[in-house]
Amino acid sequence: MPRQAFLFKPSPLEGAEHMRYQDLQFRTAIVSIAMLLTALLLPSCYYPRIPLATPTSENPENFPQPTLPLPPSPEVVEELPPPVTENKTFVTIDGVAQYRIGPGDLLDVFITRGSVQERVQVPVRANGRIAVSFVEVPVEGLTADQAAAAISRALSAYLRNPIVDVLVKEFSSKRVSVVGAVGVTVRGGTGLIPLAGRTPLLEAIMKAGGFASNASINKVSITRASGKTYTVNMFRYIQEGDLSQEFTLDAGDIIYVPERGLGEERRVFLLGEVKNPGAVPLVPNMTLGQLVGQAGGWKDEARYDEARIIRGDLKSPEIISIDLARLMMDGDRRIEQYLKPNDIVYIPRTHIANWNAFLATIRPTLEFVSIPFQSITTIKATQDILK
Repeated sequence: MPRQAFLFKPSPLEGAEHMRYQDLQFRTAIVSIAMLLTALLLPSCYYPRIPLATPTSENPENFPQPTLPLPPSPEVVEELPPPVTENKTFVTIDGVAQYRIGPGDLLDVFITRGSVQERVQVPVRANGRIAVSFVEVPVEGLTADQAAAAISRALSAYLRNPIVDVLVKEFSSKRVSVVGAVGVTVRGGTGLIPLAGRTPLLEAIMKAGGFASNASINKVSITRASGKTYTVNMFRYIQEGDLSQEFTLDAGDIIYVPERGLGEERRVFLLGEVKNPGAVPLVPNMTLGQLVGQAGGWKDEARYDEARIIRGDLKSPEIISIDLARLMMDGDRRIEQYLKPNDIVYIPRTHIANWNAFLATIRPTLEFVSIPFQSITTIKATQDILK
């Protein structure tokens, strides 16, 4: 039996009575959508006009898309410092980043004479020097290999051909502070992270327990010992692989991860004839099929073969037509789609012959999504349009 037979039920109403019945259904659906979104929205008095639009993609067979579909996050205003090969914490030698020893570090010094090896554990004093056997050696700012060579030269006045190796046992001289919306604080809650060489920003945050669930990862700030502050968009770095947002830390940096404010959540919206409509947090690589499945599927009355994704700037939206029956019932993943922030997935109840007119009618509802958290007064405007 044709699929369409399951999608339509004959109405007992005829003529003008039938038209009034359909009009009532349409108005009820639109008002329900508006009421649902009101619980999520903030006041705003600006409503961008939405031009009429027609579907621009009909069941596109382009899945998986070659790149992540997430749009660029807001640009960082200040320019980040260029990549560095050395700073107070490390120096690059022969392409390898090596730690610079400093006061407070604990060193393991191995001295070999013939078949005898002596191990000495020494702290680096506040003056940057260590005492080994008969000598006192300045090691501040040196790498482990450089410190070993300096100790060997100093001991050569007393020993014949000493072989010296140095390992840094405890890294204590270079630290950064991590505060704000991170998962777990360390070292008794002080948020101090020791640096053991070249340390990217993400590594320090992971050592502090990672980002908290409410972290605004696109606005992480780093304040240097000089007082200069930079803002790093870690979302672009982690999710989009934007290496321009890579940041190398140095001793004394203070990292602040702010909490996410209202309206900053990345969400998509599922509306229409579904069992659990509403806003859904957007996770990386979320697909249309996953969204519909997470909402419990569609209702019996749904025209699931005429679903639409409303995407992008509402001044010139892209409308993608997706046959959910082909995607979810026939398993044709060629038409699957990655979702993007603020995508609106709409599954109608009845056939919509003119999407131009439909989008114009539900314009206030779409504006709920484009400007998060509207006030209750916008519901009145929506109801007036439907009268």
